[in-house]
Amino acid sequence: MIEAIMYSAIGFLTATLLALLTLPAVWRRAVRLTRKRIEGAIPVSIAEVQADKDEQRALFAVGIRHLEMEVERQQARTAAQYGEIVRQAEALRTRQEAVERLSTDLDALQTEHATVATHRDHLRGELETTTRHLEETRAALLHARSELARTRDAFEDTRTREDELKIEHVALTTLRDTLKDRIGELGRQLTSANALLASERETVRATGESLAIERRRNQEINDELAKALEAQALAQEGHAALQARIEHLTVLAAAPQSATPPSAEAPDGAADTAMLREHISDIAAGVAHLTARLEGPGSPIDALLAGHSRVPGAPPTLADRILDLKAAHTAAEALTAEEARPQGRAVAG
Repeated sequence: MIEAIMYSAIGFLTATLLALLTLPAVWRRAVRLTRKRIEGAIPVSIAEVQADKDEQRALFAVGIRHLEMEVERQQARTAAQYGEIVRQAEALRTRQEAVERLSTDLDALQTEHATVATHRDHLRGELETTTRHLEETRAALLHARSELARTRDAFEDTRTREDELKIEHVALTTLRDTLKDRIGELGRQLTSANALLASERETVRATGESLAIERRRNQEINDELAKALEAQALAQEGHAALQARIEHLTVLAAAPQSATPPSAEAPDGAADTAMLREHISDIAAGVAHLTARLEGPGSPIDALLAGHSRVPGAPPTLADRILDLKAAHTAAEALTAEEARPQGRAVAG
């Protein structure tokens, strides 16, 4: 490491020594060349100075002329460039107008293109519709052809059937004549049957009236029977109430120390007894009247009532009640018969 440094230092010192040895010669040459250049630049006499001035003037004049010529060339070039600029501006304006015109044309073309596209889509839809209709027409044509073939076959069958029908027509004509005679005979039989039917209708009308009367009579009997059963039920209830009343009175008679005196309850007991007797009398009259109706005209009850006469001012007896029920029933039957006559006529009609 130290040796390398030493070698480097020795080399540097050697180079410095060589530079110091060559430096004076280089310096002298530089001084000599500088002196010559200065002497060549500075004129030695007045004539040289004047010649130098003339040379400078000539060079200046030549430079000025060159500059003037250059200015003229630049002016000509500028004029040419200005004309070119004017031409280019005019061309630019023309091109701008052309661009605007082309833009307008482009907008119109775009609008026309949109219209054409819409029309194209419309035509495409119409084409599809027409194609579909054409397919349908073709299918209908094929169907019509098949129908025509079937119609021809049917026509042939019809022609054959026509011949058969002609034969059948002749047979039916013969049968018609035969049936016409038969219809005449049946008409005569129908006339006699209508006469018989009229007599049967009259019989049915009379039977209907009798049946209606019997139905109403049966309904009235059923109603009276229901009333009698209801009256019997009420009588049983009254009998039960009377029995309870009697038992109550018996209890009261057995217990004289009761809070209620017997004289206060006696009128109520008498009223209940009278009401019960009236009710029992009505029930008995209804049962007797119903029995007489069921037995018919030869009933013993009617025979007993034949010699009875009502006593004016006296309370109604059982016979009086039966006669009242019989009179009411007779009036109801007469009213029912009057109402049944129009219905019988309607049934007969």
